[in-house]
Amino acid sequence: LGRVVTSCLVHKQTMAEEEVDYQYLQRLFLQMARSLRTRIHTPRDNFVDQPREVEVTNPTPLSPQCELYSQIKYGRTGWADKHNTAGGLCQMLAKRQLLNEAPTAGQRTAITDRMLPEHPCLADILPSRVFCGTYACNGNIFIAACQDRNIYLYDTSGGRFRRLHTVRTRDVGWSILDTALSPDENWFIYTTWSPFVHLCNVDGDSSKHYSLDLRPDSDNFCAFSATFSGDNKEILASANDGCLYVYDREKDMRILKIDAHEDDANTVVYGDESGHVILSGGDDGMVKVWDKRCDSCSPVGCLAGHKDGITFINPRGDGYHLISNSKDQSIKLWDIRHLSPQEGVAATRAKVALQKWDYRMEAVPRRVRKDATKKLPGDSSLMTYTGHVVQQTLLRCRFSPAFTTGQRYIYAACAEGRVIIYDLLTGSIVKTLTSPCCRDCIRDVSWHPTEPVLTASTWDCTLQMWTFREREDYISIGDIYDHP
Repeated sequence: LGRVVTSCLVHKQTMAEEEVDYQYLQRLFLQMARSLRTRIHTPRDNFVDQPREVEVTNPTPLSPQCELYSQIKYGRTGWADKHNTAGGLCQMLAKRQLLNEAPTAGQRTAITDRMLPEHPCLADILPSRVFCGTYACNGNIFIAACQDRNIYLYDTSGGRFRRLHTVRTRDVGWSILDTALSPDENWFIYTTWSPFVHLCNVDGDSSKHYSLDLRPDSDNFCAFSATFSGDNKEILASANDGCLYVYDREKDMRILKIDAHEDDANTVVYGDESGHVILSGGDDGMVKVWDKRCDSCSPVGCLAGHKDGITFINPRGDGYHLISNSKDQSIKLWDIRHLSPQEGVAATRAKVALQKWDYRMEAVPRRVRKDATKKLPGDSSLMTYTGHVVQQTLLRCRFSPAFTTGQRYIYAACAEGRVIIYDLLTGSIVKTLTSPCCRDCIRDVSWHPTEPVLTASTWDCTLQMWTFREREDYISIGDIYDHP
């Protein structure tokens, strides 16, 4: 805190009196007060500057016989990791210089997948807890949803992180729970405790703010998750009534409702670009696979093996593989071509029925941590990753970007103020990202698609960033508030 104050005072002395942003200074000191209060009242901190050590397990590596193993290990070209990286780099540079031959994707990622984010810096300080934050597909926009009922849009092109617009939201109860950018990046949606999915223009035009009625059967309704289809024509949502909803943008109406889960449907995504395959996860511990071309009332199959509710699903983008995060303190890697047998479905249902702890307010029981690595009968998952803490809210995990890492890693938000990066092939923790400014829960994480930059949405009321190289323009806390 002393370093933050010193930086702030130095920054203030360099400005004329009329140029001092007192509103920002007030927000900065409020953030410092929150950080101090968290340290005093949170038993796990124990007045120590660093979080507790990550529990190390001995995970079972992905089988070399698996198709995904070859794709990640060797790349599409067979160059990555098969040859000496230094020799391969020299050959690549020589071909580029003499033959004007561009490096292949495998050659590029063989070098850049070692450039992991590690240096912490603050991207922005916000008035309240940040629940969601993701980069656009091209990395030029970042969208963040805050508990102050505002959505913040940032220009992140050219290495910048500058606020563009602030959108005031509607029908917010507890918080904005999810956001998503459209494939053309002209629109975004957000969900709240209301029967609507709200659609807004990225340009911040307040006149283009529409409420799309999902027409649920209950008044006590909340869509926990929402996303666009690949062709931008549909919006898909999952809700606390256990149902999935499909909204047609052209017809301007809900066209499909699926009674999907026995409890809250916490997360839903499209499994491929066609929009035919849907993947959903709920508090019943199941990941379910749906095909809209078939009988929509019944899933094609289930992916069973988790021992508690599913908090998030992230597809790899190849139409087959996905990861799921769970309250059982594990992430699992799946292939939808290998669905679980009835034995696995029954085992998951029985185990979930035994869970009595409330992840929103209780500490993770020791038995839950201990059981995280144990496989249930009929578990069809390819890999299990443990080491992060799932607590308080629906935490998220994702595959690392294909362009810079070849999706070699999985990274996860942690309730103890960290981001955990796993090696997809071995299951080991390759890096734990921490920051002195991040002590509370991290709910969402997003890795820039083309740069070694990772941004987390924290309950410390910050957008916490980690970069591969130290960013001089972000090191000084007094210099980060550079908004128009």
